[in-house]
Amino acid sequence: MFDPMFMPPREHPLVMRIAGATLPLVAQTMGNIRDFHVAPDDLRHLETLRESRAILAPNHPTGHDPFVMFWLSRQVKQPFNYLAAREILDGVMGWIMNRMGTYSVIRGIADRESLRCTRHLLGELERKVVIFPEGEIYEHNDKLLAFQSGVAQIGFWVLDDLQKQGKPLQMPLVPVAIKYRLADSPRAAIENSLSALEKALDLPAPGQLTDYQRLLRVGDRVLASIERDAGLKAEPGQTLDERIPITWQKTLERVAHRIGTTVNPTQPPADQLHLLFHELKSWVGILPDDYHDYDERLYRKRMQDAVPLFNDLHRLQNFIAFSGSYLAAEATGERFVEVLGRLEKEVFGQVRHTVPREARIRIAAPIALEARYAEYRQNKREVVADVTKQLEGTIRELLRQAGADATPIAIDA
Repeated sequence: MFDPMFMPPREHPLVMRIAGATLPLVAQTMGNIRDFHVAPDDLRHLETLRESRAILAPNHPTGHDPFVMFWLSRQVKQPFNYLAAREILDGVMGWIMNRMGTYSVIRGIADRESLRCTRHLLGELERKVVIFPEGEIYEHNDKLLAFQSGVAQIGFWVLDDLQKQGKPLQMPLVPVAIKYRLADSPRAAIENSLSALEKALDLPAPGQLTDYQRLLRVGDRVLASIERDAGLKAEPGQTLDERIPITWQKTLERVAHRIGTTVNPTQPPADQLHLLFHELKSWVGILPDDYHDYDERLYRKRMQDAVPLFNDLHRLQNFIAFSGSYLAAEATGERFVEVLGRLEKEVFGQVRHTVPREARIRIAAPIALEARYAEYRQNKREVVADVTKQLEGTIRELLRQAGADATPIAIDA
């Protein structure tokens, strides 16, 4: 239970000045981000909106993406507001983020206070608000979760508000792609990580194995532990790519059954996990404003029951980067370090070996929601879905273009 349930933005000029001045040091210390890059032509897309409200919609590959958007705000010399999960705003860093314009949303429920605040910031105060349309951190530098339709829907609701107030209809939705590139050679980090994992898993000396073969060996041992916990036993001769989907589905189905829902087998695995996270949060729910002792006891019991279920889903999230021949499909230093980081988090509980990174930001031309507003009034669901698909496709293309800057690495040597 959060106290308070909703945290509005509390911009503090002194905190914002100090944070802006120290951002490079903080980003490097806390986020391992050495530098930020954005093309001048891309920045011009924001410059054209200097006097306008806007929703900035970036992808969400890591927990350090807010540093990137704080930097972008500083770069264009315009204050942004940021929508973030309520739990992020606890503690010292949460206090600072709140004073920099971040406000809360409780994911998995209809957070009316958060929605009212978002519409007020955009419609009446004409602010720029950063909303991550994936809704969850995916831990993939090159891939996306399915975008949630809420970002586009909020934009159209703001247009409804503007029309009622007799104001000019203008609601740009700005696609932003965040991609991280290694700033140093990953070789030392890869060797140190593999050695630490092999030691922790009691694997024999690698001998003449390549780094990729060593990685597969580590993955096999980690997967065997997950299978054992799930009550599964691999058949002789089964490959990792054959075993991973079985373990994945078994775990998702167990969590889904516990909370009285189902998993859609036609959806991509990442989307199944994403939606089940939301289902679990909805199952836990929140206490009503007028709760009594019995409500609180039931709520705390659900919270207690949900902890191991959340742990199971987070464990899958750590292992998802290893599935589907992710590294073999595109051998880059970024992907190798990313996969090792997920395995380290499973084995050690945290990422131990990192490489300094650069954040590459791409910004596309804004999507003018007002151009679709008349059509939206006639067919709301279809237009919202279409705009969401357009936003996702645009960011996917920006990430593809940014892939040319990745660090190539040989996995067969």
